[in-house]
Amino acid sequence: MAVVAFVWMGADEGGFHGTTFLPATLAMLALLIVGLVALPLPRPTRVRWIAIAALAAYAVWTYLSILWADQQGLALDSANRTALYAITLALFALWPVEGRVAAGLTVAFSLGIAALGSVELIRAAGAEVPIAFFDEGRLSEPTGYANANVALWTTALLPALIFAGRRQTPALLRGALLAAAGLLTALAILGQSRGWAGALPAIMLLAVAIVPGRGRTIAAIALTGAATAAVMPTLLDVYERFDATASNSAQVSAALTATAIASGLLFLAGVAWGLAERSAAFAAPRRRRQLGTGLIACFVLLCAAAAVTFSVERGNPVTAAGDAWSEFTQGGKEPHFDGARIGSLGGTWRYDYWEVAWDEFTANPLTGVGGDNFGRDYLIHGKSRQTPAYPHNVAIRALSQTGLIGALLLGASIVAAALGAARTLRREQGLAAASAACGLLVFAYFIVHGLLDWFWEFPALGAPAFALLGLATATVARPAERGRERRPGAAALAVGALPVLVLVPVLALPWLAERDLRSAREIASSDPAAALEKLNRAADLNPLSPLADKTAAVILTREGLPGAAERRLRATLDDDPGDPFVYLQLAALASAAGRDREARRLIAQAARLSPRDAVTAAVRRRLELGRTVTTAEVNRMILRDVNTRIGRE
Repeated sequence: MAVVAFVWMGADEGGFHGTTFLPATLAMLALLIVGLVALPLPRPTRVRWIAIAALAAYAVWTYLSILWADQQGLALDSANRTALYAITLALFALWPVEGRVAAGLTVAFSLGIAALGSVELIRAAGAEVPIAFFDEGRLSEPTGYANANVALWTTALLPALIFAGRRQTPALLRGALLAAAGLLTALAILGQSRGWAGALPAIMLLAVAIVPGRGRTIAAIALTGAATAAVMPTLLDVYERFDATASNSAQVSAALTATAIASGLLFLAGVAWGLAERSAAFAAPRRRRQLGTGLIACFVLLCAAAAVTFSVERGNPVTAAGDAWSEFTQGGKEPHFDGARIGSLGGTWRYDYWEVAWDEFTANPLTGVGGDNFGRDYLIHGKSRQTPAYPHNVAIRALSQTGLIGALLLGASIVAAALGAARTLRREQGLAAASAACGLLVFAYFIVHGLLDWFWEFPALGAPAFALLGLATATVARPAERGRERRPGAAALAVGALPVLVLVPVLALPWLAERDLRSAREIASSDPAAALEKLNRAADLNPLSPLADKTAAVILTREGLPGAAERRLRATLDDDPGDPFVYLQLAALASAAGRDREARRLIAQAARLSPRDAVTAAVRRRLELGRTVTTAEVNRMILRDVNTRIGRE
């Protein structure tokens, strides 16, 4: 059931919105409660208890950050996401799991995401306009963000590679997994993520280092890499010839065809590999060891050749790395790519994001500024016109938003879980060890690539990462451990019921509020009265979020009720006085009402809160020239500005 939820979140914008991840969290909580009540509770190892308890404490600490956060609604969203990860880790780590069951769960997730990817690629090939699936030539669906898309495919790619090479995997399933690996790699390339291009080699090296049976892992990587290299020009052609104003079906259809052929060949190769291992030629352990040793030697030679080639073409690797870091820290305008984006470092403002987030941490070292409370500070202190809501770095995110206390709790959970997974690798063999290695790899990728992006906010990435990490710690089902099983007593259940009674409304009420908010936006044009009713209910269900009141103000203005709109906007300032959008809207309302002096005062406040915003600057110029500005004009300007910057954050 949890695996189904992971795939569902992946299909629905990566689970980013509360209408998706909040019911998923409630479902995970229900599964955990059923498990605690109905199943004997073993005594997990100390590191597993530390991992679960520390992540639960981190979730509680993130909830507490609502008390000092300027934007309490965002802090609540952040805490609820963290609660999902803590519940998921507990669900997958508390009970011992046999190796074949752990492998089955992991493979089911991998194939489920691969099936989702195939559907998206087919839909993209059949779409009339490419912009429905591509952002600047980069495949961005189903998550809506190209880099998160790439991470979703890679999260499923790693298990496919590992279990395609296991001797215990049936031949047909090995073929299916190799085919899935080819498909997922092609989908990742269509996302054109530069962070992925840097993170993937490191993760592949880690896979060879920690996954038992290195030769098998190398063989799976080599087969997938060869098939990908054959179709690479066709995949890159989608990006290089992208045209948002015309049909792009020819390039996408070619990519679909090439990917299908490559995946089909990989399926045949996987099946043949599985059948060959049953033959007498591979039956002898000595023969298998010789083949594995040969593959490892080829891999080492290939890595050495790659290092030499890099040194010849780019010079000293240390110097090249220093130059790349210098380019990265300088920031600047996003470059124009004449060819594939994936192989270029290019300009980026991420280092600027990190500097602002680090300043937040140094100003609030113990507590941070509150969950997901980054965007406002960047509007004031950042250097670019971009409007990132998150610092694009999972480590700096924890420090800046939850302080040293939160970062230590999160770090303790990750280290403890990693130690538990390493213990499984030492003690177990076969599918149990492969499952543990897979969990470590997926989580390592989530962290490594997450050091360059905002993946924590996508539950379709974070939940599977914590689930597989938890599974890696729990795949140690030994008879001695089963003998220590016990059922929780009535007192323990009563104590455990207290946080559940608190958590259920904390999750359910924002979910219902966001459902009403989304429904109101959909019917605002056709039935504004019903939309306002839904927005009033949403505001009551989640009083920490100002979104319902701000949306209602836009509708009221459009319906010719500026006084009511102004009252709704001013009400939001009582709880959130730092919102530049509200001051911008109030300035337009004051201008339309002839209150010019008040309009100039309000727009000046908006400019102080967002000094580089082009719309605010344009409105301020008009007001200072004595011209009248309406909210309709302001909203059209905002829409145009967003359309010019969409996808760049």
